Amino acid sequence: MRPCVPKPVARIWGGSALGFGPGIGEVWLCEEPLLVKLLDPAEWLSVQVHPPHAYALRVEGKPGKYEAWYVLSPGEIVYGFGQPVAREEALRRAEEGRLEEVLRRVRVEPGQVVYLPAGVVHALGPGTRVYEVQTPSDLTYRLYDYGRPRELHLEKALEVALLEPTPLPEARPEPVEGGERLLSTPYFRLYRYPLRGRLALRPEAPLVLTLLEGEARLGERVLRLFATFLLEAKEEALLEGEGLVLGASPRGA
Repeated sequence: MRPCVPKPVARIWGGSALGFGPGIGEVWLCEEPLLVKLLDPAEWLSVQVHPPHAYALRVEGKPGKYEAWYVLSPGEIVYGFGQPVAREEALRRAEEGRLEEVLRRVRVEPGQVVYLPAGVVHALGPGTRVYEVQTPSDLTYRLYDYGRPRELHLEKALEVALLEPTPLPEARPEPVEGGERLLSTPYFRLYRYPLRGRLALRPEAPLVLTLLEGEARLGERVLRLFATFLLEAKEEALLEGEGLVLGASPRGA
């Protein structure tokens, strides 16, 4: 069992609601075997897309990126396009700063799960805080950045982006020991564990656990808000307290 040390990261779009200071847009809670973060945007994040594994390995020499959000506060996101868009039109709109007009905005609520496979164009809106689980990759291609002076990656982004409406997958929770599995993908699984007194866990694969609400004890250790630790396969943990715990496990859990 290994405690994870949170790593606050300042971003130009960062807020101040996570308790780590102003401008902290991300807090990296764990980096292996999955990258787990908290995101707190005060402004829109860039409109971006991640490449699939096959493209990323061929072009970048490393794996692609797949992720999911567990929504912590209500707000808006971009999820794909509102209408089919030809590649030439998407390029022209991105260059002219008019891509927003054809993007699909979606309202999200706390507790909602949003899966973001490679190829789906997406963005996180102001005040929409999320718990993010992703494969451990940093490959992000920006399509549009609301006029901020950062590099865009239009050619690569348009090679991998799905340029048509993409249905928002509906999460169907399934009961598991101690809680429920919220999402199962080919790359990771996301779990939610209500903590009401005692919670005993013994996972079949490595499991990253984060206390999202309340307070708990793990042996002699007191866990405060956002405390995160890695539980290895077959390792046992007994948590005591009141709150909510999220878990993320790589494929095979």
